[in-house]
Amino acid sequence: MTPRFFISAPFGNYIRSEQTISVAGTFTLHPRGNRLWSILTTLRYSRKHNGWVNRLGLPNPGIQKGLASVSENPQNNVMSIAETERGDFQKMNHIIPLDQSLEINLSCPNVNDRLPMDGARVFINAGVFAKVKSRKWCIAKLSPLTSPEEIEFVIEELGFKQIHFSNSLPLPNGRGGLSGSTLKPYTMKLIDLVRERWGDRIEIIAGGGVDDFGAVSDYLAAGANHVSIGSVCFNPFKLRKLLKRTI
Repeated sequence: MTPRFFISAPFGNYIRSEQTISVAGTFTLHPRGNRLWSILTTLRYSRKHNGWVNRLGLPNPGIQKGLASVSENPQNNVMSIAETERGDFQKMNHIIPLDQSLEINLSCPNVNDRLPMDGARVFINAGVFAKVKSRKWCIAKLSPLTSPEEIEFVIEELGFKQIHFSNSLPLPNGRGGLSGSTLKPYTMKLIDLVRERWGDRIEIIAGGGVDDFGAVSDYLAAGANHVSIGSVCFNPFKLRKLLKRTI
């Protein structure tokens, strides 16, 4: 298996190259405001937390426009999706083509209208996507705070074989989600957990604090198959330097 770079959403909406797999989105069943405006008004760098803080809340133009943005190459252009009301995934399942690669966002910390967490069962509707075998990518994107029981449910009950660790770290009192190097110890711990329990059965995409090739090497050495990059996209020089290196 050849390791690949994934450009995480929302950066994957704008950055596409032959060297990488772009993840566009995250898209929801219905439109949720203006993405650019949300980025400009909520995204900031926090010296206190040593990372980027955002309160985006999944702004996007909706699933139909999302599909149009990835239709050119549905196998290699991954579309990130999320549900904000229980049942949205079933509705989207009837809309999304069977060959469209997906990342199922099960962990956005900034969606106020998400239903309350009910253990791993909050993930259950996502299983409709994992059952489709014709997709090149069908990835479950999980929180850095995902419990071992929830991971077991996602793998054993829902059937996901590709897992992305990790989404933004929720800050206390709804102050947003934190991305960057703070995520690294959480991601490393989750990689260890999966490798110890499931060995090489699961394909892992690791992210958090990847701004140089040293971080890439650390994740691959820990057992990740691929590496996701996000915040480094704010620095075009660092991004170009990173992508020039061959995993």
